[in-house]
Amino acid sequence: MDKARQIALIILKEVNEDGTYANISLKEHLGQSKLDHRDAAFITQLVYGTLENQAAIDQTLGKFANTKRLSPWVENILRLGCYQIIYLDRVPDSAACNESVKLCQRYGFKGLKGFVNGVLRNISRNKGKLDTLKASDPTDAKSLSDMYGFPLWLVEMWIKEYGIESTRGIVKSSIDPDWVTIRINRRKTRSEELAKKLKDQGVEVKPGHYFDNALRVKGIGNIETNPLYQEGLFTVQGESSMLVCQILSPNPKEQVLDACSAPGGKAIYIAELMDMDGRIDAFDIHSHRVELISKSKQRMGASIVHSKIQDATVFNSKYEEKMDRILLDVPCSGWGVLHKKPDIRLRIRKEDLDSLYQLQWDILSNCSLYLKPGGSLVYSTCTINPWENEKMIEKFLKKYPKFTLESFQEDLPDALKDSVIQDGMIQLIPGREGIDGFFIAKLRRAGL
Repeated sequence: MDKARQIALIILKEVNEDGTYANISLKEHLGQSKLDHRDAAFITQLVYGTLENQAAIDQTLGKFANTKRLSPWVENILRLGCYQIIYLDRVPDSAACNESVKLCQRYGFKGLKGFVNGVLRNISRNKGKLDTLKASDPTDAKSLSDMYGFPLWLVEMWIKEYGIESTRGIVKSSIDPDWVTIRINRRKTRSEELAKKLKDQGVEVKPGHYFDNALRVKGIGNIETNPLYQEGLFTVQGESSMLVCQILSPNPKEQVLDACSAPGGKAIYIAELMDMDGRIDAFDIHSHRVELISKSKQRMGASIVHSKIQDATVFNSKYEEKMDRILLDVPCSGWGVLHKKPDIRLRIRKEDLDSLYQLQWDILSNCSLYLKPGGSLVYSTCTINPWENEKMIEKFLKKYPKFTLESFQEDLPDALKDSVIQDGMIQLIPGREGIDGFFIAKLRRAGL
């Protein structure tokens, strides 16, 4: 039996039935399997491709079979096979069907192998009619919701806030283009040098959209096993995340707080921008995530980053008015990075949002007490929800009049200046700027 498809099936079952996060499950299984880069890339494509298109896949399966009472294993076998037949031209339909039957036998469903084979071969025979699933371009809320698997209320909210064209871009961009953005560690290498080394490994490389220390790579496989990554020559970081650090605009000698830091990518970039001169306190509430910060710090050589277990919602008098700059990249709904975490859409529930808004408010109001008079605070999310973004900041400014919005026009690439929604706030929309959807606001506390 094909090992790659077996691992992909296990991950899909864990995500869809056990509530595991896809990126965590994928990382764990790839680390244990010791497969080569080619197989690792195929597993990643199978998992993310199936999750990204799962709403359309489930609609297709529903036309050919009643899947409601099937075992989760069989349902995910069908999803995996259907994805390969409809979306992966390089995989022969016969291979997708045959391997799906083998998976049925492997997981104790020998009696259903004829059913699975029949459903998938029927889909294969009718594939020409189903190609409209890939080619269609929905233009209203209901069809966008059905095609891309988003709750109707969410699509309607996006249309109201950003318009139908931007909303179409948002939902369509949730399909992963297979490119990963990395940031070069300029203390150890240059973009040209790293690009050449990656190309020598057979990796496709393109420059970043906005920053010369960003590269986009494809076909790199399991990044954590790449020797260039292990040497600390680069880290995985999107350009929106890099922009957050640019807007914070830290200086050498300063005291900086990254209060929701794990896995530490922003803290480490801030350290580079400070030329490793000063101090960065990097907080997270969970010990295993603090360990991630420490590992990243060591690999990248960011000696001024000091990680610590600390709840960002709980006041610690040790830090009161001690920080020159504070970064709050708060927990959020993550709707701006759905192409990286397609399983987020499986967990979107309107009733969960109020507790999320409260958590963001508690972090912002508490950590603002750590800022020196005259200091700057950057609040960011990787989402596209005004209630987590500009409305949160407007509420804060009303309650805390010592804070005002601070312009960051000089820190923006020219091509992003039209995305500023008002001086001191920017909203990046997936499918519009070509990078992750992020909201960033910069606040200044009045001086003495």
